[in-house]
Amino acid sequence: GGRHSNKEGLSTIPCLAGTSYIFSCYFTSRAQCHLGASNYLPTNIDPCLCDHLIYAFAGMEHNMIKAYDRNDEKLYGEFQALKNQNSNLKTLLSIGGWNLGTQKFTTMVSTAAHRQTFIKSEYPGSRGSPPQDKERFTVLLQELMRAFEEEGKKTNRPRLLLIAAVSARKETIDSAYQIAQIGAVLDYIHVMTYDFHGLWEHNVGENSPLYKGPSDQGSMIYYNVDYAMNYWKNNGAPAEKLLVGFPTFGHTFHLASSNTTVGAPARGPGPAGHFTRQTGFLAYYEICTFLKEGATQAWDNAQNVPYAYNQGVWVGYDNIKSFQAKTEWLKHYGFGGAVVWTLALDDFTGMFCGQGRNPLINTLKIAPSQQPSGGTTGSGFCAGKQNGLFPDPTDKKKFYKCNQGQTDVQYCTAGQVFDDSCKCCTRSQ
Repeated sequence: GGRHSNKEGLSTIPCLAGTSYIFSCYFTSRAQCHLGASNYLPTNIDPCLCDHLIYAFAGMEHNMIKAYDRNDEKLYGEFQALKNQNSNLKTLLSIGGWNLGTQKFTTMVSTAAHRQTFIKSEYPGSRGSPPQDKERFTVLLQELMRAFEEEGKKTNRPRLLLIAAVSARKETIDSAYQIAQIGAVLDYIHVMTYDFHGLWEHNVGENSPLYKGPSDQGSMIYYNVDYAMNYWKNNGAPAEKLLVGFPTFGHTFHLASSNTTVGAPARGPGPAGHFTRQTGFLAYYEICTFLKEGATQAWDNAQNVPYAYNQGVWVGYDNIKSFQAKTEWLKHYGFGGAVVWTLALDDFTGMFCGQGRNPLINTLKIAPSQQPSGGTTGSGFCAGKQNGLFPDPTDKKKFYKCNQGQTDVQYCTAGQVFDDSCKCCTRSQ
């Protein structure tokens, strides 16, 4: 849960208007273990970057929430202090994650008494969870919401937010969630539309493809953002509550042959990154180094995401261009917004990619069509031009959106300039 509150007497700074949709970002406490310049703490977070900040993860013991890392409680305080700098920021604590497993969850939801213990202390769907967990998860959310509402009335404060991070894989969705029921209760649903392909497979694949690819067969045709998000929506989750997962990382493979196309055979995961030190995984800033070291970059037209390869290592990832494409797509379908995993994996220092600080996250923050429009005219700049976005030759902050010859004048926000290479606003260097 999360609440927006400020202690009396604390001054807050106004943040520039951002997106017209909800924009959430995860902070992971394990990022404090990244080497050197990639070490990331709550004090590294720009408090104006995201609408919601989620701290991951808290654990569970004896059906009660407990801190997971030894210095979590210190970091909780630093995390909460970010609200002193942004009066609109909402902070949340995420309970669960890969370390929790399924048994603790199953035990906690198994009885009303255990659920109340959990609620007062303030993951379903993995293999091994009993089928009853699907219904019990719904009941838990309903009971949590009632408790949040009652607590809000007693304290006369805004009630806590209730959000769930859920799977994007069809088989897990079917076994784990009563979609319409939890959609009615939750404030937002974070759909984890990444990790569709990775080191556990014998062929290279994109981490977070927007659409299915020509090599996808069988259940793989469901492993893409477009299918997963629309599956949640079409089965009863309100579109405005669904947030699309945006990864600031990629998955790597060792190629098994000279074939470098999507779906090519792999012989295992690629080497660990220097900073994140996780086999088969690279942060976006590590991918920038991979590219600078001579990797061949390619664009996967079918799936609307990039990939790159060098000396037998292949990575499927996201960049500014694919984030831009996904942002336009999510607005077209009316989804509630975007959720980033994670803050620490973007180029938060600006040292690696030459695209300013937080280049991927800022692409979501300042998607061009979110900027204030200067009005549309029937002639002028766009007369005779094809549809698309074009820079203003004299003003770097200004650009034109051309549609059927109509000219829509738009502007980047303060500190941003229009970059023609990605057709998006980026931080000025």
